[in-house]
Amino acid sequence: MKFEKYIYKKKIKDLPKELLPREKAIKQGLDKLSDSELLALSLGQGTKGMNVLGLSELILKDKTIKDMLSIKMEDLLKIKGIGEVKALQILSIIEIAKRMNSEEEKIEFNKPSDVFKHVKYLSKERQEKLIALYTNTSNELLGEEILAVGSLNVLRAMPRDIFFPAINLNAYGIILVHNHPNGLAQPSKEDIEFTKNIQSLALQLGFEVLDHIIVGKKDFYSFSLNNLI
Repeated sequence: MKFEKYIYKKKIKDLPKELLPREKAIKQGLDKLSDSELLALSLGQGTKGMNVLGLSELILKDKTIKDMLSIKMEDLLKIKGIGEVKALQILSIIEIAKRMNSEEEKIEFNKPSDVFKHVKYLSKERQEKLIALYTNTSNELLGEEILAVGSLNVLRAMPRDIFFPAINLNAYGIILVHNHPNGLAQPSKEDIEFTKNIQSLALQLGFEVLDHIIVGKKDFYSFSLNNLI
């Protein structure tokens, strides 16, 4: 949205509908709104001499929504037309966003059953999949990658496909997971050889293979519980 002073001085009800955040959100979805339009929708009303669209543009001048996370009361009060009530309204929205972000549920793998719970959906897959889960030193999930899909022979999975994400995520631990569509959660000779090979390479690169979980139809097999890692 261009900064057009004559538009921002008009009353909201006098503006074309295509400029109104509420109507745009209803018609196109919230994800289609610009940062200033989102802020305007949250504020609801502008100030004397400036409608809410103009106010949101003024607040976000040379800023993005993310920049607002560090804004303070005194910064807002310097903006013409912003008093304590409006400043608190803005800061309360920011505080809600901060709390939602800080309380995001973390996934931890403290035992093999935790991993199985996370990947249990693989028990219903008709194709074999090889997945790597990456953790920090507190066993918290940092990310996961699908390494292979289809008629899987794990020996075809390239080590670089496993370790590149580990490097990018600055991970500590790697947990390998794959499923057996035939329902039997037992490792093959190839599974064991593959795991030992990846474990050896991981140690050289500074990572630790924490486990390799095989998912069957009803249960799972853990290499660590069976002393294979």
